[in-house]
Amino acid sequence: MKYLKQVIVVAIVLFVALETTAQEQPKKPKVVKTAEKVNQKTQKASEASNEVENQSQQTAANVQNVVNNAKAVIKIFEPILRFRLKKQTITAPTDVAVNNTPFPPNPPAEQQPAAPLPDYNNPAVFVTQNDITQGVPIVAESPAYNTDGTANLGSQNNKKIGCYIDVMRAMIMDEIDAAGQSKSVDLIFTATNAFNEQVPMYAFLTPSYVKNDGAAYNFFKGTKYKDRNIPPASWDEVNESEVAMTALSGEQFEKIQNNNQLMAVVKQIKGFGQKVESRTKLEGKVIAIKTEMGDRTAYGLIYIVNHFGTTGDNGYLKVKIKVTGVGNTGDGTADGKFYQQ
Repeated sequence: MKYLKQVIVVAIVLFVALETTAQEQPKKPKVVKTAEKVNQKTQKASEASNEVENQSQQTAANVQNVVNNAKAVIKIFEPILRFRLKKQTITAPTDVAVNNTPFPPNPPAEQQPAAPLPDYNNPAVFVTQNDITQGVPIVAESPAYNTDGTANLGSQNNKKIGCYIDVMRAMIMDEIDAAGQSKSVDLIFTATNAFNEQVPMYAFLTPSYVKNDGAAYNFFKGTKYKDRNIPPASWDEVNESEVAMTALSGEQFEKIQNNNQLMAVVKQIKGFGQKVESRTKLEGKVIAIKTEMGDRTAYGLIYIVNHFGTTGDNGYLKVKIKVTGVGNTGDGTADGKFYQQ
């Protein structure tokens, strides 16, 4: 019995010793501990860096969204109203003496100050659709423009009105005007019976198509051009615009008031290409145009209010134009200076 008690005591001592040994962890070398601390700090720094990067990306995205939204709400720019019309101003006569004192003679031309550039952003100068509605006296720049806010775009045969148009500035150009600023020409309107003597062909052509396609001269055939010697063939620079016919009505055209609406319309239009052809008159049609080049970007709509004549010397279109607005003042209004390249 005494022997059994001794065995039990020895067993208990051994069990406690083994349990104590199992619970003791071997001490880590100092180098290992240092490495672990470095790794923990590195992990925390990485996590902090990732958080900063994520926040920066989110901030950049938010800023871009604000910029895009600001651009979207800018009002549609109507270049005919802004550039080609102005409010009529009444000035005192300069050839009548006051109190019997004659006016001094005008100085020689070389001494006269240069005429100031038009202030296209001054609402006292440029015309709005509301001015037209209210009957404000308006003066048109030339016979190519009308005081109702439309422009006259001739065919290639028209003897008085040019067939080239700069959509961004609503500038109607003849061959002389276009020769000096050919890269500004967005579209060319032609009317010919060269394809069918009984059925005229009306077309909007892009300058790059007319210059580079060997058969494009056929659209120019008429009373003024009878061979391949057409003006765009000699232009050094041409605009690579695209044009398409839309299903929009004149009423829908008038409803478009900001960039967001215009871009939504343009993105839905299919069939952009180098020309638009029609065997019937274009009255009531809406043409879409886009130009995407490094130094010239424009999206616009041309509403053909009236179509006069056919393929003769007097054929022309009466059009309205809307283009995407560009501005940086934050007030939602387009800035005219950005369109004066």
